[in-house]
Amino acid sequence: MKRELAREKILQLFDRDELLDLLKELIKIPSHKQVEWQEDRLARFILNYLRGEGFDNLKLDYIMENRPNVLALLPGKGGGKSLAFNGHLDTVPPYNMVLPPYQPLIKNGFLYGLGAVDMKGSLAAMLLAMVLVRRSGLTLQGDLHFTGVIDQEQCSLGTVELVRRGFKVDYAVVGEPTNLKICVAHKGMEWMKVVIRGKSAHGSTPDKGRNPIYMAARVAREIESLNEILQKKHHPLVGSPSINVGVISGGDDPNIVPQVCFLEIDRRWTPEESLESLYQDVERILNRLKLAYPGYQYELLSMDDRTCPLRNIPLDVNPDIPLVNSLRRNLEEFTGTDLGSTSFRGWSDAALLVRDLDIPSVVFGPGLLEKAHAADEGIEIKNLITALQVYVGLIIDICGISEG
Repeated sequence: MKRELAREKILQLFDRDELLDLLKELIKIPSHKQVEWQEDRLARFILNYLRGEGFDNLKLDYIMENRPNVLALLPGKGGGKSLAFNGHLDTVPPYNMVLPPYQPLIKNGFLYGLGAVDMKGSLAAMLLAMVLVRRSGLTLQGDLHFTGVIDQEQCSLGTVELVRRGFKVDYAVVGEPTNLKICVAHKGMEWMKVVIRGKSAHGSTPDKGRNPIYMAARVAREIESLNEILQKKHHPLVGSPSINVGVISGGDDPNIVPQVCFLEIDRRWTPEESLESLYQDVERILNRLKLAYPGYQYELLSMDDRTCPLRNIPLDVNPDIPLVNSLRRNLEEFTGTDLGSTSFRGWSDAALLVRDLDIPSVVFGPGLLEKAHAADEGIEIKNLITALQVYVGLIIDICGISEG
């Protein structure tokens, strides 16, 4: 069957309210680190939703207590490429929301609620796209997978588990909010900690000690200068690398010269940089200060207990692959616009799928990234519907429709 006919047959089954109702149900279920069940209830809801639609290749894969990946497969007949939709189940907690986080609200063409953008909107579009394909009675040639993963907002342990188990498909789409732009690259993210040890003394005799807070301030100023140098570099897709001191901590009381002070650093790096070079840049700063201000001890550590154990590496994918070409074609057909490919401003699990599983992957989903984690998080309904339409077109292009 021709792709246009297959796509039309599937999308004839689409109902706007069904998509919005599904997203509302996802939003109503808290799935963040401050609830005791974490992602468990959301994963079970998705499993039961797909089971009710006739899917039987379903699994809850528990990574730890209350934290399962939910895995689904719509098997193909053979002869096509396999495709995976990857989306994270967790959200951030509702830290500063001015709207009720779990009471979805539709207003002025937007659906509001915690996770509407990051990334339950994309989850709803992916899930319903798969359901509509199954309802249509059409048989895919290639396998279609859904991997709903835990923990992306923290250490990406859900996709790390996919890596450890050797998950394999031909292509994957990670549904982070890109406002329907096709993102083939993004920066890596490395967190470092500088430990500076001085000499403690009474606050009334500061000359008897060596205050590591003063030294931390010098390190911070040097890092600010390093950032100015980094800003002069430029990657054609992701832009300039950066470095930022996000936390400085040390001391117990004003009347004590402290013994130790800590700096926590965020380093965003481009695909052309190496992980080793990030640490070398900071080591050079520390070595200069050792010579200029003797008597202090320095230690540079990776904060790998708070980041992805496989590292938050950059993403860099060839923009001229069938996955990207299909997304561009479907976007042009549904919106009349071909925006080409660009980069994602945040970090995503796509980098792990590419490097560790050799799966060509892109980041593509509905919603504005600046509305993620926002006080009024909400997704434009028109944007959400277009995402579902493009996902359906992508399934047909990549997996193929069996004539039998």
